[in-house]
Amino acid sequence: MLASIGRSIKQSLLPLVFIGLLASATAGLLTIGLGMDTPWAPWERQASTLFPPFLFTLASFFAAFSFCTLAVVYHTVLRALTINADTWWRASGALFLTVYGVFSFGSGTVEAAIMLNLLHLAVGVPALALLPGSLREDSSPSSALRPMHPGTIARQPQQS
Repeated sequence: MLASIGRSIKQSLLPLVFIGLLASATAGLLTIGLGMDTPWAPWERQASTLFPPFLFTLASFFAAFSFCTLAVVYHTVLRALTINADTWWRASGALFLTVYGVFSFGSGTVEAAIMLNLLHLAVGVPALALLPGSLREDSSPSSALRPMHPGTIARQPQQS
């Protein structure tokens, strides 16, 4: 399983970097360009401290890259457990965006909540669209082992 996760992360490096850059650009536009609030910790409802906008912009790249890397791991595990991993992954991703979007309205100011929702949509929608495509199995010999049913692995015939 670890080798499969490593291959999945390697396959998705380009989309991961692209999503990280998109997150950084969006955060820069919203915080530095438009001057929107940046809550220190959205899960701390009473916190009044704000991130410095430039630091928030830089941190957005690393946060998006790290979170999407974990999403690739999650998708890889789903692929081993179910036949329709893309559908389950997109449904759980949409559920996460919805729940976090509602939850973020308790994060200090309404402006900060709107900014967080816009930023999460700028990361989440491309991730939901791009990452499953980057994780498609190819026909190389290293991908000859594919899950057929949850928990079982069967050798697929090689195509010439």
